[in-house]
Amino acid sequence: MEAVTASDLDWDAALAAALLGADRAPSAASDAPMPGFDPVGEPGDALLAQIAVQGLLLRAGIGIGPEALRAAPERPVGGPECPPAAARRLHALLAAGSSAEPRRREWFALAEQAGLRAPSWLHAELAALRGGEAALVRSIAGPELDWLAQACGIEAAAPDPAEDAPADRYEGLTAFRRRDPDGARAALASGFKAEKAKLRAQLLHALEEGLSLADEPFLEGCLDDRAGEVRACAQRLLRRLPGSRLGGRMAERTRAALAIESRRHLLIRTRHALTVTLPEEAPDLARDGIEPNAYARDAGGRRAGLLRDILAAAPLGAFADHPPRLWIDLALQSEWSVPLLEGFYRCVRRERDPAWIYALAEGLFVAWDGRLPGVKRTEALSDLWARSVALLPAAAWEEAVASLLRSHGIGALPLLAKGPPRFSPAFTDALLDWVAAVSRGTDAARESLSRAWIIGRLGNSAAPTERAAAAAASILARLPEGDVSRLRGQLAGLAETLELRAAMRREFGDLIADGSAPLT
Repeated sequence: MEAVTASDLDWDAALAAALLGADRAPSAASDAPMPGFDPVGEPGDALLAQIAVQGLLLRAGIGIGPEALRAAPERPVGGPECPPAAARRLHALLAAGSSAEPRRREWFALAEQAGLRAPSWLHAELAALRGGEAALVRSIAGPELDWLAQACGIEAAAPDPAEDAPADRYEGLTAFRRRDPDGARAALASGFKAEKAKLRAQLLHALEEGLSLADEPFLEGCLDDRAGEVRACAQRLLRRLPGSRLGGRMAERTRAALAIESRRHLLIRTRHALTVTLPEEAPDLARDGIEPNAYARDAGGRRAGLLRDILAAAPLGAFADHPPRLWIDLALQSEWSVPLLEGFYRCVRRERDPAWIYALAEGLFVAWDGRLPGVKRTEALSDLWARSVALLPAAAWEEAVASLLRSHGIGALPLLAKGPPRFSPAFTDALLDWVAAVSRGTDAARESLSRAWIIGRLGNSAAPTERAAAAAASILARLPEGDVSRLRGQLAGLAETLELRAAMRREFGDLIADGSAPLT
């Protein structure tokens, strides 16, 4: 039998046709790759037939038998496909690169909520995603992507026991804690010291599940561990544990550092003064996680930083002798106001006590509003006020911010930068109404609105309803003629984001509610 050569196959002509187009490619060699084979019909179809025959001849020439050809398993189907418009949207988001990651994540969440899957023609692009996005894709196309990898001959990486064992042990210990907290702690303690430092720290985090005072002796012992990451984990858990010895030590240090002196007068109300004694560095402080910052230069320096961290780690019960609002007002008037208020804020953020949250938010607002004698509005005060208001429940935050936008206008903008990740439709409408009013106002008002650089980012938090998208577009369209300020760019970004998010929901059809319902 005469051997088939590369020239006989005329591969160069087929390659040229594929690159230039079947209609514009040079004519193939006169000898067909197989006697009697003469592809006819449309040029594109003829080219595909030509390449297919050449492929068969090549594979026949390398001695692969029919047993090597096995049918792939049937592709699993995880649910109904999303509508074509939604699929096209995902394709565009995938092509947009990293800048579109937030919207892709939102698309995946919408698809999962509706029980829909991406079409098979997008699976190859979805399989290329990495990191957190890959985990989200698995929730809507995991079995299909596994099938695709198998069909393409991609073997799943063999698990590395050295890498997987710590994660497996952590998951196992966490599950054990749910069933038997005391038994799990005893199992952890039995061989704890023999483990490597990184594993000790990872396993110690499992005690967050069902944390109680019964864990306190073991965690107290971990404060003397030779590994810093183990000590840090134990310190964090003990600070969360009401009644712990570490909390008691912090409360004692707080009382040594802060004292309120009250003087009663016959004709005037009682006057209060805050006495502050800055703590000294000490080994027992370092054991409890309070160490000076060698680079601390502002806000009072190293010892003021120790005071801040002690307050942040103390239980709120350490301040029970006086009302929360009194502590806040006196701290605002102190020369050490920055470390004091930052320490109070971190403590309140950890314990989430409603009385303290409202006292902190209201006290800082009074100071920010210029109604507390001797206290000036500063950037640090505005930032701390915004962070404190953000501790309020979402509904209370929206009510407070809507009221402050009406009463204080542009001055309340910093609150929007620290708010919840998702706004309700009602608050979104009120916010856009306010933005519309300011944008129709004076040049100075529009300049102040744009200077905060917040408006353009609101599209990610606002409820993506059709009404909100239309309102944002209307605000942009009604800007004064010839306005080329930075506000126009921010409003364009807001309108574009809201329209995109609203369109994504439209494209999923009736299976997805509009932006009035938050993603679960």
